[in-house]
Amino acid sequence: MIPENDLMGILEAARLAPTGANRQFWKMIVVLDDARKRALVPLCKSQKFIEDCSAFIAGVDDLSQKWNRVDLAIAFDHLSLAAHSKGLGTCWIGAFDPEKVAEYLDVPKGQVVTVCMTLGYPDEVPDARTRKPVEELFHWEKYGGRK
Repeated sequence: MIPENDLMGILEAARLAPTGANRQFWKMIVVLDDARKRALVPLCKSQKFIEDCSAFIAGVDDLSQKWNRVDLAIAFDHLSLAAHSKGLGTCWIGAFDPEKVAEYLDVPKGQVVTVCMTLGYPDEVPDARTRKPVEELFHWEKYGGRK
C-alpha cells in the first residue's frame, strides 16, 4: 500500500507535466482495489504481476485531440520519475486489450485507453540493462552527423 501522501504527490507530478497549448485533455484512472486489479489481469494478456501492484493506472486519450497521446506519454513519464524518487517502481503495460480495458473502466465513447502502468514497491531491483552508446543514438546537425 502506497501512503496517500506519496500517491497524491506522484499524481501531482503527472498533473503538472506539460501538454500542447496547456490543454490537459488526458485523463488517468487509478485502480487500487485488489479485486478490480485481479479482474484486469486477463484484459492485460494475463500478466499476473498486475494483481500484485499497489496501483494500476490507465491513461485515457481523447481521439479528437491531435497531440493527446504525446501529452499522455509525457504525464506518465513524469509519474514514473516521481514514483522512482519515492522508492517505488513502475511498469509500462503495452500488452492489453484497449477496448476491453476501456469497457471495464467505464471509459466514455470517443475516448480510448492508450497506455497503462503499474505502480508499487518492487520485490527486486534487477541490474540495469545495457543501453546503446551515445554515438548510436544522437546525431549532430543532421542525420548521420557526428560530434
